[in-house]
Amino acid sequence: MNNIKNFIENNLNIKNFVFKENKNFNDIKNYYENAKADSIYCYSKILDFLHKDKKILEVGGGIHLLTSFLNKEFNITSVEPGGFTGYTDELRNQILSKNKLNVYTTTLENFDTDEKFDFIFSMNVLEHAEDIQAHLQTCLGLLKDENSLIYIQCPNYTFPFESHFYKWFIPFLPKFTFKYLRKKSLIKQLGEEKYNNILNNLNFDCTYFKLKRLNLPITFTHPLKDIFDRLDTDLEFKKRLFSNNLIKISYNLIKFLKIKSLLITIFPKFLCPYLIITLKK
Repeated sequence: MNNIKNFIENNLNIKNFVFKENKNFNDIKNYYENAKADSIYCYSKILDFLHKDKKILEVGGGIHLLTSFLNKEFNITSVEPGGFTGYTDELRNQILSKNKLNVYTTTLENFDTDEKFDFIFSMNVLEHAEDIQAHLQTCLGLLKDENSLIYIQCPNYTFPFESHFYKWFIPFLPKFTFKYLRKKSLIKQLGEEKYNNILNNLNFDCTYFKLKRLNLPITFTHPLKDIFDRLDTDLEFKKRLFSNNLIKISYNLIKFLKIKSLLITIFPKFLCPYLIITLKK
C-alpha cells in the first residue's frame, strides 16, 4: 500500500495546508492522520474491485484523500455532504482546491444523477444514514447491471461499542447510554458541539439483525480476521481503539493466549463489532 501512502504524503501532506486558526492544530493533525490511515486501509479492501474501464462511486468521501489518489487512474465520482466541524471542512476545501475531482457536496439520497455505476463503496457511512433501507435501495438503484457491486463497511451496534466515541454502551441501549448516562463526561471530553454533532448523526439501527431483516440482497462477510490484521499493521487504527483500555487489555490477552485463529473460526458474525457487506441487483 506504499503507493497510496506516498501519494498522500507527497501531494496532500498536512504540513502544506494553512489554517486560519491554528489553536487546534493537534486535533487537525489527528483527524488527518486517521483519515489517511482509513484511506490506505479502504484502498486495500477495494483494490480487487477497481478497473480502469469501470465507473466508480464513493459514498462519503470525507476529506477526499482516497478520492484524490483513485482519480489518477480511475473514473471515480464521490458524494460527501460535508458540514464537518470547523477545521475539517476547511481541510476538505483545501484538498479539493488542489485536485480536479468529480465531487458532489450532497448526501447520497439527494444525489441527482442519471449515471449508473459498476462499483459503489462506502466506509463508516451507513451508520450516518437517516434511513438505512432507503440508503441501500438508493445504492442499488445506481448500479449499472447485475454484475455491478456495492461494498460497505460499517459498525455493528449489536456489539456494545461505539467507534466514534470509543466508548462502551449498555447492550441494546446505545442512544440512552450516550444521551443520558455518558453525556456529561463526553461533553467534558469533546465539547458540546462535537458531542452533539456525533450523536445526532448516528443511526443505531445499523446492526446485523436489522440489516438481515431488510429483505435486500445483502451478503455478510466475517470481519474478525480483517479487524485483527488491521490492529497488527495499522498504528493509527490501533492507537484509536487502544484509547479504550478494555479493548487494549482484551486484545493483548487474545494475543497472549494465541486464540485469534480460534476466535475467527467460532465467533459469530452477528456479534462482531464491524460489518462487511456486499450487495448486487
